Amino acid sequence: MTIASPPRTYEFSAPENVVIRQLVDAMRFVAAASLALGAFDLILGVAALLTQGRAALGSALGDFVQALVFVLIGVWLQRAVDAFNKVTETSGDDVTHLLRALNELTRVFSLQRTVFVLALIVTVLSIGIQSILSLG
Repeated sequence: MTIASPPRTYEFSAPENVVIRQLVDAMRFVAAASLALGAFDLILGVAALLTQGRAALGSALGDFVQALVFVLIGVWLQRAVDAFNKVTETSGDDVTHLLRALNELTRVFSLQRTVFVLALIVTVLSIGIQSILSLG
């Protein structure tokens, strides 16, 4: 027989909500900036393709990938902002809202970790290829 556990409830105090609101304000700016940068990179990629054609394909592809990363970060940060806002604006579900916000932040940092690892791999490969070519 399974005994149901009581719901986890915790209500953040007014001073704790102030700290969360400060985080929300900073995150809201970064989310908006990320979305704006993503849109800008997308425009740069399209403009390069329109003005330079196939010669700009590699550059445009890089712009599109960068735009995707910025947009994903912006969207996930905005979702975290919404969840953190609910922590401060509602009562009874602070833990649920907090966990939802943390889940969105996990997505952001997992994506950034992936980008950093890929950048490291590309850097190491580039150094290795450059070293091999300089020997010949």
